[in-house]
Amino acid sequence: MKLLYTLAIPVVFMLSCKKFLDIKPKGVIIAETVNDYEGILNADGIVNPFGLNVPVIYPTDDLADQSFSTQSLTSPKGNLYFWVEYINNSTVRPDLWADMYNRIANLNVVTEGVLSATDGTPQQKKQLYAEAVTDKVFNYFHLLSFFSPAFDPATAGSNYGVPYIISTDVSQPLPVRPSLQVSYASMINDLTSVLGDLPVSNINNTRATKNVAYGMLTRIYMSMGDYTNALKYANLVLNSGKAVLLDYNDYIGTSLPATNSSPEELWVRYGGNLTFRYSNELLSKYDLDADLRIKFLATKKEDGSYNYGSLQSYNPNRGLTYAEIYLDKAECLARAGDIAGALEIVNQDIRTKRFAPDNYVPLKASTTEEAIAAVLLERRRELAFKGLRWSDMKRLDKEGRMPAVQRIGKDGVTVLSILKPGSSNYTFQIPLAVQSFNPTMPLNKR
Repeated sequence: MKLLYTLAIPVVFMLSCKKFLDIKPKGVIIAETVNDYEGILNADGIVNPFGLNVPVIYPTDDLADQSFSTQSLTSPKGNLYFWVEYINNSTVRPDLWADMYNRIANLNVVTEGVLSATDGTPQQKKQLYAEAVTDKVFNYFHLLSFFSPAFDPATAGSNYGVPYIISTDVSQPLPVRPSLQVSYASMINDLTSVLGDLPVSNINNTRATKNVAYGMLTRIYMSMGDYTNALKYANLVLNSGKAVLLDYNDYIGTSLPATNSSPEELWVRYGGNLTFRYSNELLSKYDLDADLRIKFLATKKEDGSYNYGSLQSYNPNRGLTYAEIYLDKAECLARAGDIAGALEIVNQDIRTKRFAPDNYVPLKASTTEEAIAAVLLERRRELAFKGLRWSDMKRLDKEGRMPAVQRIGKDGVTVLSILKPGSSNYTFQIPLAVQSFNPTMPLNKR
């Protein structure tokens, strides 16, 4: 029987499925009540989907990590950093793939069982079901960003997506690896099917709402290059009356609010609060003396480099932010030729809140291409290290907008690796462990 490798890893919540057990074993918690299912959605493993290592950062051009060398190619982080074909070099438990699918397995417990919970109202059950579906789509989006090529309407029908698992029954055969077109359609269909059951607001910002689903649809359509639909869903978020961006000027002399209480965080998803070194290329995009994002989020080192993260009072959100949605709308407007509308968002909604009044300089553009470039530059600054850059790099590379990315050695000169435009290294291969369990699974083209 062909099984998805990670679903063979036991997870406590999977015991709720009657296909596994006909009786309740002593000492084991089986999800039966609405509170049980809600506990799954609140679990650390769901809210913290990127674990301690935050793998979504390592392949991006945000990062320059001089601790890595060609000897680092035995570690998953090193393989991600240098864009090696396999994130894991052997058939050990596959990083990122295993983590994401384990999360999906636990969320499948909710979608399979919550509608039959022993208590709660029908609407409560449907809401929890809808939240779990939304969270599954978030995980599938990141799986696709690593293990499938960038979406292109011309090739999405022939390129492969990732297996879409909807059951907790590990005895079921692994679904065939669908086309990328089908994978994206599944995410969109799942989100649109539950919109009516998601709440306008929730108990905290780690739980899904209508705006979260709209935000995920915006992100998905952006990654598809479907800027008409991306604008549609961005407007639904921004016109909801809930979209807020903090004015960093209000926090000078103190610190930014924690992400779990900040109104500018649309949906909080954590990773380990690690320190990452800004690449020189990324630093060159900032006014280091005036940009308040550097003041609040970066630490200057003795050697002149800057680190992001590991601030005790601020654990970055790597889920959805309202800033992302504002920038999505600005980019959509710029691509549609609305230069004034795009710049108004970038300047008035974002930059005025990221610089002291005396230091604020508006961005300008006189052509559509200049407006797109200005928006993408601000997107780079605002969303640095937030977990979306790898998806953006793939999208922009498909459009011919990504330059070559270099990994430089400790001497500051030696080029250790280059990610060239159009490179197949923008797609990691299906893990060796998964291949060993599923030898007929189609692999990515290399």
